[in-house]
Order: sequence, then C-alpha cells, then structure tokens
Amino acid sequence: MSILSRVLVASAALLAACGACSRRAEEPPTLTVTVAGGAISAPDSVRASWTRLRVEEDGQGHLVELFRIPGELPDAAVAALRAAMDTAHATPRGMVAVGSPEVGDTGEVVLRLTPGRYLLGCVRRGTDGHRHLAGGEWKTIDVIAGDADAREPVATQEVGMGDFAFSGPGAWRPGRQMVAVVNRGRQDHQLRIDRLHPGVTLQSWLAAAETASVSTPVAGAARMGPGLTVYLPLTLERGEYVFYCLIPDPASGKPHVMLGMVRGLKVE
Repeated sequence: MSILSRVLVASAALLAACGACSRRAEEPPTLTVTVAGGAISAPDSVRASWTRLRVEEDGQGHLVELFRIPGELPDAAVAALRAAMDTAHATPRGMVAVGSPEVGDTGEVVLRLTPGRYLLGCVRRGTDGHRHLAGGEWKTIDVIAGDADAREPVATQEVGMGDFAFSGPGAWRPGRQMVAVVNRGRQDHQLRIDRLHPGVTLQSWLAAAETASVSTPVAGAARMGPGLTVYLPLTLERGEYVFYCLIPDPASGKPHVMLGMVRGLKVE
C-alpha cells in the first residue's frame, strides 16, 4: 500500500471515530411526561441513553416517580406491583426507583436509562388514602438498546446521600448549577431543597409545625435507589436553604429527616 493510500485509510478511520465521538457527545434527549385528567402521557418506548426527564403537571398536586421493573414480567405481575405500591411505604421488592423531579408542577432531571421496562406512577395520596396511580395515573415505558449514547452532564456541585446524612459543600455560589445527586446509602433516598424565609434558622425550621410557614420549596430529586446518580439542574439565589429527605425508614417507620438526614446550605 502506498503512503498516500495509508494516509487516506487513516484519515477515514479518524473521521469515523470522530463521528462516533460526536454521537456520544450529543446533549441528552428529552423524555416529556405530562400528568393531567387523572392519567400520565408519555411515549411507549425510548432509546437507552442519558436522558432529560421532564415532568409537566396540571397543578393538582402530583408526584410522579420512575421505577425500573425487574425482568420480563407479564402484565398481571406488573399490575400486582402497582397494587403493592399503593399500600407500601417503600419501593416494592425487585423494583428500583431511578429518580425524577421532586418539586413543583414542572421540573426535570437528567438520568441514565438502561434497557428494560419502566413504570411511571404518581405516588401522591388522595383524600381517600390511595395513591394517584391506583386511580389510573401510571404508564409503562420500554427502554430499547441503541448504538449511540448522549453525553453525561458535567456537574458543578455534588450532593451525596447516605444513611442518614447529606455530604458535600455547605456553601455554593449563586446562579445556575448542575447538581450530581448521588445515593451512597443502602436505602432509597430523595433530595428536597427549600429556601428558608428571612430570619429562619435550620433549628427553627426543624421545630416548625408546618414547613410552608418557614420555607419555600425550590427543587428536588425524587426517590432513587442505592448506587444511582441523577443530575438536577437548578438556579439558586443568595440566601439560606435546607436539604432534607422524607423517605420512610423501613425499620422505624420514621422519615429520614427525623433520623438526621437534613442539612443547611448557604448560597452567597
């Protein structure tokens, strides 16, 4: 093979490699989930990838969570898992909570969807004591293997979640952040972020009968299983904030915040 031929072959290989790199470097695709009229709307299937999960609700007080379903279960078995979710305080055995936006009518997180079957369900309880998913607010999604993967977000901050404490810097700069929320514990955890009202301390927040009187919800990442990471985009103004987790401890039944899973944050 001549020198020119070798150069052409090498150039073609380099271009092909760069093409693969560009496919991997794409921004995460957006999976939009809407909740309205007692139902959840979403695509029937998506490609496996880092994905921006965006939830848009109708203002009626929902909390949509995403779970990976084990194996190739028949529809009847999936229905049994939904029924278990209605009565259980914890994620049913075999299912894995993979995260979703926690606070507000509209929110988003970036997470890794691997091939398999997933269940979207609203876990908010109505006045009848049942979760909304028992009334029809659920949807299954098939995640299909693909040959391209989006780029993993670059974190500007990290919040670690353990049993039962948060880790990470106690002071952030104001402005736009991409927060890596990492579950390093052995239980499911969530990250809820409230902004404290002026003059309110962490101690007075803990002592308040109703947090709505002393703080305003800002953002959050919903229930996620051990070893998982989601990325939470948010913008924080200067002020005092609190991180906390309300997931119940299976052993004691107490929410994690009562077991010490609460932490203050200063944005300055």
